[in-house]
Amino acid sequence: SLRFDEGPNVLDDVSLEMWTGDTKIILGAAGAGKSVMFKVALGLLKPTAGRIYLFGQDVTDYKEGQWYEVRSHIGVLFQEGGLFDSLTIEENVAYPLVNRATMTPEQARPHVEEALRFVELGQTMAKFPSELSGGMRRRVGIARAGISDPALLLYDSPTAGLDPITANRIMALILQERETRN
Repeated sequence: SLRFDEGPNVLDDVSLEMWTGDTKIILGAAGAGKSVMFKVALGLLKPTAGRIYLFGQDVTDYKEGQWYEVRSHIGVLFQEGGLFDSLTIEENVAYPLVNRATMTPEQARPHVEEALRFVELGQTMAKFPSELSGGMRRRVGIARAGISDPALLLYDSPTAGLDPITANRIMALILQERETRN
């Protein structure tokens, strides 16, 4: 459960269990707490009641430094793609690999090229997010979320605000990503 200040619970006794290979969709109206649930699961917000378990570990009371290792096994597509405006598309997609010091930018480049080819955006590496459409930014976000082959992928409203054709394309890519992993 989670509530802010003295207001009502934003999340009230929410429980979600996932296993390897699972796909779950969480539906709800705008403002129902879906994104807040993701933030709690990622340790960005601390629950006011209950426990959080990820990968068999109770992570509820982890300090920020302890979350780095846990988050390294999670890929996230944030709403609107969540890209860094000041980084190129190549740098955005490489970020999970380079930020954890597992690779240099040069070592990450072939992985970035492959990830961007997967989402049909190989030609965008030198561009900045502001130069792409909303649907293209989501596709870049999908490439970044999956580049490190994480154990858990979370997609936060991947089709919100997109036209039906682009939304269908995003869903097709997510399903293709799932099939490639299983």
